[in-house]
Amino acid sequence: MEKTLTVVGNSKAVILPAQMVKKLGGDKVIIEETEDGILIRTAVKSSFQKAVDKMRKNKAAIYKRIEIQASDPETIKYYSNPSNNFADLDTEIIER
Repeated sequence: MEKTLTVVGNSKAVILPAQMVKKLGGDKVIIEETEDGILIRTAVKSSFQKAVDKMRKNKAAIYKRIEIQASDPETIKYYSNPSNNFADLDTEIIER
């Protein structure tokens, strides 16, 4: 879609169509300069993005919990049992 810049004071603005704003879902956007030009995207985070942010915030606690669970003798016994097929499992976290 091609749009004409509108003068607003000493700046210029782009008027977004109402249907596009409704589709974006919010009143805020993020504007980024890229190699190809300007990218305008919604500032509203998806539930996945919110979950990733929460994990990043709690990263140290999550790793500590994994370490405790991986060091548990029952966990080591379970994952060391040759009758269990964990061919695609990364067992590095339980190896010492």
